Amino acid sequence: MKEKAFHNQVSWMMFVFSILVIWVHSYNVELFSGGLLSPWWDAADKIQRFVSVGIGQIAVPGFFMLSSYLFFRNFSWGQLGRKWKGRFFSVVIPYFVWNTLYYLGYVIAARLPAVTDMVGKRQVPFNGTEWMAAVFQYRYAPIFWYLYQLILLILLSPVLYLILKNRILGLMYLAVLLVAVHFHLDTQNPNTDALFYYSFAAYGALHGRKTAEAPQTPKRHMTGGVLLFLAAWCFYKMGNPGADVLWTVAYRFLMPVSLWVLADGERWTETKPWMRQSMFLYAIHFVIVRFVNKGSAMILRQSLGEEALAAASLAVYFMLPVIVVAFSYGTALFLGKYMLWLWRILSGGRSLRKGEGI
Repeated sequence: MKEKAFHNQVSWMMFVFSILVIWVHSYNVELFSGGLLSPWWDAADKIQRFVSVGIGQIAVPGFFMLSSYLFFRNFSWGQLGRKWKGRFFSVVIPYFVWNTLYYLGYVIAARLPAVTDMVGKRQVPFNGTEWMAAVFQYRYAPIFWYLYQLILLILLSPVLYLILKNRILGLMYLAVLLVAVHFHLDTQNPNTDALFYYSFAAYGALHGRKTAEAPQTPKRHMTGGVLLFLAAWCFYKMGNPGADVLWTVAYRFLMPVSLWVLADGERWTETKPWMRQSMFLYAIHFVIVRFVNKGSAMILRQSLGEEALAAASLAVYFMLPVIVVAFSYGTALFLGKYMLWLWRILSGGRSLRKGEGI
């Protein structure tokens, strides 16, 4: 696979995972139903949970693996400082700035009666201690648990490289991580499953780059199909009562891998600028989703019957990615034109003209 095709494929995968993340946070049945139970709401609930919990949960593992692969691709000790510096500006600074913005947003909104019910927080202290909790513990922006974990993994990268650069030792290490997942031995900082996703992709970048970036062939199509079947089997097994957590981790691991194997960056058209928002889209989507869901529920519950309201909840749910991407892109264009310095901070220095991963 040529370099241009590789980065195009990364951009496409990042965009797909971004859409799935939006759906993960778009579940709205409880908001629209007001807690009522009926066959209509039961159907809407099952549909949204299948997309959000079933399919959507592969997004963050996919982000972890893409981020790791990009970090360890062409890795050497001489490049560590440059890579850390790059991630400091593209991940760490946006993490602190966005957490601060979310905190300040809640502080202001909690003091405005007109929007207090919308944000769902009535008492938000404004002091240094609370700001520290907001920034270092993502208290007011829970979506940034992913970036928090990613920062820890980036810091651990030299240690991971020492382990994974040896093929046999690396495979043993990955096996130990799976055993730890099975026995619920969560390292928490970082999480064991996140450590597995990140480490596997690092191992692939160090030892399997030729395979990972090979052009599409019938054999590769067959491999992708087998991986997709295994992912579907793991999805079925993880739904059984008392299922081992390994089934869940295996599903969330195999789905992004199978999609990567089946993707064709050589033939796919180049991603459009609105598809390359990456960090900015991830950071801003939660605010838009919350306001659209809560606002539309408050309005429509006053005028629609139960059947129509259940249909409206699904319509809003499936339209949210379009709404979010459009609003985010419009905001990105405005900032890029009139407040370029702020855009660079909030986007981690990324450009809409050239897709880059988180």
